[in-house]
Amino acid sequence: MMSAHSHLSMAAALALAFAASIATGATGATGGAGVAQASQQSQTPVFKSGVELVAVDVQVVDRDGRPTLSLGADQFQVSIDGHRRQVVSANLVRYSQSRPGAVQRITQDESITLGAPRPPSGRLFILAIDQLSFRMGAARAAAQAARGFIDRLQPDDVVGLYVFPGSSNLNFTHERASVRAALNKIVGLQNPVSSEFHLSISEVIDITAADGFTLSRVVARECRPNDPLCLQRVQGEAFQIGAMAEAQIALGFEGLSSLLNGLKYVPGRKTMVLISGGLLASDRGNGRPDMRARTQSLGREAAAANTNLYVVHMDTSFIDAYAPDREKTDPTTQFRDSSVLRQGLENLADAAGGAVFAVEAGTPDIAFDRVMRETSAYYLLGLEVTDTDRDGKPHFITVDVKQHGTTVRNRPMVVIPKQK
Repeated sequence: MMSAHSHLSMAAALALAFAASIATGATGATGGAGVAQASQQSQTPVFKSGVELVAVDVQVVDRDGRPTLSLGADQFQVSIDGHRRQVVSANLVRYSQSRPGAVQRITQDESITLGAPRPPSGRLFILAIDQLSFRMGAARAAAQAARGFIDRLQPDDVVGLYVFPGSSNLNFTHERASVRAALNKIVGLQNPVSSEFHLSISEVIDITAADGFTLSRVVARECRPNDPLCLQRVQGEAFQIGAMAEAQIALGFEGLSSLLNGLKYVPGRKTMVLISGGLLASDRGNGRPDMRARTQSLGREAAAANTNLYVVHMDTSFIDAYAPDREKTDPTTQFRDSSVLRQGLENLADAAGGAVFAVEAGTPDIAFDRVMRETSAYYLLGLEVTDTDRDGKPHFITVDVKQHGTTVRNRPMVVIPKQK
């Protein structure tokens, strides 16, 4: 059982201590969180039933985000590194959406899953807020949106707030008031970029991708005809802005990486809800900022931490474009500028097997309602795996279902512990 204010440091040693405190059954005033029942030795549960199976969790939802609840093992197709693996069992785990209560567990073959760890009675959420992606005013809106998410939690759910960069602690709790109070400390850390040549995000990407047409257009707009060095200065500024963006993104990624590395030591299935104002990513293969390798690395870390990812994108790009302290850039690039801010979030969600829900000039209630619906049930698949799968390294996994009109959400990588 987890205490109401269990403490998780991102340092591995303290994270191990946190996991140990869960296992020893520490309790608090608000009751236990119930995540201790998963194995500390492995993030991938193993079923003992003659044939040793590995459990993989997946969500199957319809177009409106409602879980599909009637699938059997024969309706799933799973491949690891492109090779089909036998699905022996498909156990549905449901969480109460109206009252506190135990998980409703529907098992197609109880004998197959004998000895499988029982899931907790409530979901384990991490509410992560990217301060670097918000200006000061937008940060207040993000905090208010986060309160709306807190209000939607079920009594059995456990939540921890992680604000980055600048945070090294994560407190899991059933108690909502302390989390709501902590949201008052969120600040926007995004600073407007000063550009001598009024370069937009899209123009930075194009110029760093050696797009001569865009470079010529900016030079014609910004440079005096008798200034032979202006072209080089435009190029230099574009690369400088791109490098600064990569450094800022790397700082945010470092915060997420620290969080995921700590979550590896927290047993059970976890869901991270990331609230962000955008994550810049080049939509051209050779443009900057280019964070593809680091994004894929975060996806592997999410798989190792048994953590699912939902991203709520609070798109303020059009409002920010007309802020008094914002550089006046070419208005014809605004739609693309907004798109590339979303692109990075989509890359991150894809790498972690998650989803992005956009919030534009309105309430995030629809996005949060969808997250709550989608996470109200999942399937625990029992797979037969080979010895080559059991190496403790990430492997690509694909999951499909034989039912039209559904979406499968699963982490694209799985880490299967070595055989003991």
